[in-house]
Amino acid sequence: MVLKFILAIFFGFAAMAHAQVDQGGFLAPGDSLRGHLPHAKNIYLPAGGFTLLDMPKGNFKGKVLPGPPLGTGPGTDTLLATTLMGTNIRPRLLTADGYFETMDERYYLAFDQQQEGYVRVLGDSYPGWISLDEIRDKGFVLIYWLDYYGKAPGNMIHPLEKVASIRMGPGMGSPIIEVADELYSEITTLGSCEGLFCRVKVVQYNNPYDPEKTKEENVLKKYRGWIQVIDGEGKPLVANNDQR
Repeated sequence: MVLKFILAIFFGFAAMAHAQVDQGGFLAPGDSLRGHLPHAKNIYLPAGGFTLLDMPKGNFKGKVLPGPPLGTGPGTDTLLATTLMGTNIRPRLLTADGYFETMDERYYLAFDQQQEGYVRVLGDSYPGWISLDEIRDKGFVLIYWLDYYGKAPGNMIHPLEKVASIRMGPGMGSPIIEVADELYSEITTLGSCEGLFCRVKVVQYNNPYDPEKTKEENVLKKYRGWIQVIDGEGKPLVANNDQR
């Protein structure tokens, strides 16, 4: 009985820690919608938008809707515009700058916190909470940063802080193999993640790079290790190589 109690506490804390880490990400159309997605640049929101609350299980605050507000000038790209409207705000234009852009030039509503069955969006401008039930009912899913950047093999990434420690194991206490920088290192994910870290292979090039030599001749070393992909709040520490 005591052992079961201890195990229950352990796994309970582990689940809470995992939920705490997996806070950030973006909202993407699920499998039922993907076959109908346009190929052009587009911000992906359901036709009726999402309802925003002032807090988890709180009061109505507003809605974020696809397309620009009525009366917007003719030069606005309607595919890359959304409307924010609410109880204390007139309809206002949200451009693509407020959304997360993937490598295929599609835009998604990002979230930075998750609590009590809700996620927080638009944290830098007009923060509001969307229920997970509404997200699921409208055919959307949550994509966490750890899954997006680290769990697919062959994804080429770079550290947002220009350099990152590559460690022997998936933990801050693990010894550092090398410090990889974005200019002279190619970092490729291997599809394995633990905690905040994902396993990568690194090709490190000569600094300075000799333009008279081939790319392979400029290779200084190759090694494998673990890179921290998200911080303790679930925010990304890396980006795809086509993103800055």
